Amino acid sequence: MKKYFLILLFSVQMAWAGNVNSIINEFKDAANAEYVSIPWILMKIGHMFMDDEDGKDIAARINGVRVLDLADCSSKVKAKFSKRISSLAGDGYETLVRAKDEDGSVQILVKGKKDIIKELLIICGGDEDCALIQLRGNIRQEDIDELVKEETEKRNGRK
Repeated sequence: MKKYFLILLFSVQMAWAGNVNSIINEFKDAANAEYVSIPWILMKIGHMFMDDEDGKDIAARINGVRVLDLADCSSKVKAKFSKRISSLAGDGYETLVRAKDEDGSVQILVKGKKDIIKELLIICGGDEDCALIQLRGNIRQEDIDELVKEETEKRNGRK
């Protein structure tokens, strides 16, 4: 019986280790950490002031945004954050983009169903930048494709 209890306890801890909410809660009060949460009601109010050209379609599908910035925290806090964040890959997230250079790394992880993205995480890690951005909502893949197309055209001088 004791053996089964230990297995259950270990399983619960592993599930907790990868939870984005627990990671944000753990680090948002660290010394020099910056944390911003924009709840769905403020997102809806913000949508009222957007033009159609501002990407209103995709913005209307975002229900909440949370940003955790640890850039001014100690290297010890950043290392602990990096270790905790590495457990997210096994928590139902799919890696959309991963980039690494000498200054650090950026990962974009998504969690969703079919062509709907329910959660998008942008994770920046390194000695200088260390941040987590979480977008929650019901974002369609076609909305992202259209946004990328529009921004590419703008940068290439077509709009």
